[in-house]
Amino acid sequence: MIIEQLKMNNRTIRIFFLTGILACFFVFFGDAQPALKSSVDRNEILIGEQFKLKIEVNFIADTYRLPFIKVPDSLQHFEVIDRGKIDSVYTNSQLSGITQTFTFTSFDSGRWVLPSFLVGLAPEKDDTTYNYFTDSVPITVAFSTSDTTGQLKDIKPIRQVEVRSAIWYWIGGGVILVALIALLIWWLRRRKKPYVSTFGPPSNVSAYDEAMSALNALQQYNFSDAGDIKIVHTQMGEILRRYLTRRENDNYLTKTTGDMLILLKHFGVDAELLSKVAATMRSGDAVKFAKYLPAPVETDECIASLKELIESFKQKNAPKLTS
Repeated sequence: MIIEQLKMNNRTIRIFFLTGILACFFVFFGDAQPALKSSVDRNEILIGEQFKLKIEVNFIADTYRLPFIKVPDSLQHFEVIDRGKIDSVYTNSQLSGITQTFTFTSFDSGRWVLPSFLVGLAPEKDDTTYNYFTDSVPITVAFSTSDTTGQLKDIKPIRQVEVRSAIWYWIGGGVILVALIALLIWWLRRRKKPYVSTFGPPSNVSAYDEAMSALNALQQYNFSDAGDIKIVHTQMGEILRRYLTRRENDNYLTKTTGDMLILLKHFGVDAELLSKVAATMRSGDAVKFAKYLPAPVETDECIASLKELIESFKQKNAPKLTS
C-alpha cells in the first residue's frame, strides 16, 4: 500500500509540473500575439457627411517594426477625405503599438459595408510579414434621419363640434388683420434693405463672372442680422443652380439639395470640396426651413466654398455631364 501511494504521489507531482509548464508556454505565446482593433464613430450618416475609422495595433515592445495600414484611394460607395498621421505608442522607450484615424464620406444613399483593410506587421527578428485585417463595418447613408422608434399613434376619438355665432369669426378676423397690418408696418420700418435677387435678367456676362459677382454682392449684407442671413443663404443656393443652368444649358433651378450633390459628384468634383459644398447647402436648408442662425464666420465659409467650387470649374474646365 505504501509503495502504491508513493507512485500515485509521484504521478500527481509530474502532472502538476507539466501543467504549469504548458500554462507558462501558452501565456508567453498568447501575449506575444499583436492585438488589432478598429472602430467607427458612427454607423449612420447623411449624404455628404463624414465619419472616422480608427485603427489601433498593440504588441509587445520591441517585437515588431512600424506596421503599415493599406487603405486604397478608391473605394466603392466611399471617398477617403483624410488620412490622419500615425501616432506611435512607446513602452519603456520601445515601440509597442500605433494608432491611425481615417476620414471617409459617401454620396451614394443606401446601406453599404466599409470593407476590411490590410495591416502588415514585420517582426524585428524575422523578414516574414504577418498580414492582419480590420473588421468590415456596415454604414447607412441617407438623405434624412429616419424614424427608428416604430411607435404607433392612437386614433383620437370623435369630438362634437360646438356651433358658435359667426360674429366671433368676424371679430377674430378683424383682430388678426389689424395685427398683420401692424406687423407689416413694424417690419417695413425695421428692415435695412429690401430683398432683391442678387442677379437680375440674363446678361451678356459669362456664367462664371455673373456667379462670382453675385457671391461678392452677398458679402455686403450684415451676417449678424436674422433677415440678412436668410437672404444670403437663400441666394447662395439660387446662384449655384443659376450658374450650372447657364453653364450646362439645362434647367437645374428646381433641383433639391440631394440632387445637386449627386450632380456635382458626377461632374468629378473633389471629394473634400464636395463635402464643403454639402455642408453649405445643408446650412442653407436649415436657415430657410428650421430658422437656424449660423455664426458670421460660418456664413463666410459657405460663400468661400461656393467660390472655390466655381473657380475649380473654370481652372480645370470640367467636362459637361452627359446622360
